[in-house]
Amino acid sequence: MKFILILLAFLNLIDAFITHFGILGGHISEANPLMYTIYEIHPVLFLLIKAMLSLCLISLYFIIRIPVNRLIRSLSYVATALYAYVFILHGYWITQIF
Repeated sequence: MKFILILLAFLNLIDAFITHFGILGGHISEANPLMYTIYEIHPVLFLLIKAMLSLCLISLYFIIRIPVNRLIRSLSYVATALYAYVFILHGYWITQIF
């Protein structure tokens, strides 16, 4: 479970920067309506919030000392699978650019 938290934090940070540069280049748009609104307010705010979310996940790495229930474990796996899908999409548009 701890590995999943670190993986999600890493994927979240990489996603933030790839999304930012993709938007700057006009290649993609943010699909998450909440994050889109935050990005429209200011891109740095978007990056800071994504970084804070990653820091929260990393802090959970050090806090979790008891067995995690099935719901939390399942949600973590689903989130990891969704980020993997997002990275496939990012990979696709990156290959289209170059």
